[in-house]
Amino acid sequence: MRRYLLLLAFCLLMTTLARADSLYSPSSRFTTLFSDRKAVGVGDILHILVTESAEASQNMADTTSASTDAKVGPGTGALGFLPLWGYTGAISSQAKGTTSRSQSLVARVAVTVVGLSPAGNLIVEGERTVSVHKDHQAIKISGEVRPQDIGPDNTVPSYKVANASISYSGSDPLHPGSKVGIITRVLHWLF
Repeated sequence: MRRYLLLLAFCLLMTTLARADSLYSPSSRFTTLFSDRKAVGVGDILHILVTESAEASQNMADTTSASTDAKVGPGTGALGFLPLWGYTGAISSQAKGTTSRSQSLVARVAVTVVGLSPAGNLIVEGERTVSVHKDHQAIKISGEVRPQDIGPDNTVPSYKVANASISYSGSDPLHPGSKVGIITRVLHWLF
C-alpha cells in the first residue's frame, strides 16, 4: 500500500511541475480535425476569388454656329459699271457622341504569402497563366489580406484585399490571330 501511495505522490508532483502549454504552443500550426487549415505565415497558399467589374460611360454634345455678312457698294467714277455686291453666310454644326465601356473579370487565383505587415496582415502575391492554342492569358495579383477576412475554405474575395493590384493580360478578342497568312494579306491590300 505504501508503494501505491508513493507512486501516487510522484505522479501528482510531476503533474504540478509540467507546464500547461507544453503540448501546444501558439506558434505551432495546430489545427483541429473539424476545420481547414488557413494561411497564417510566409510560404502559405491562399486563394483569391476575383470578381471585379468596371463600367464607364461618357456623353458629349457640342453645338457651334457662326455667321458673316459682307457688302460692297456700287462703283463710282470709272468703276460705275460695277453693281452692288453682297455676301451673307451662316455656318452651324452639331456633334453628339456617346462612349460606354464595360469589363468584368471572374477568376480564382492561388497566391503565396510573401510577408507579414507590422499590423499582422498577410502580404500576398500570385500569378496564373493559361495558354490554349497560342492564346496566352495571365492574371497577376498582389496586396494585403487581414487574417480575419480569410474564409473557412482558405479563400478571400478580391474586394477584401487591401492595396490590391490586379492585372489581366491576354489576346485581343477582336483580333484573335496574331499571324495572318500571305493570301489574306494580299486580299486585304487589294480590297
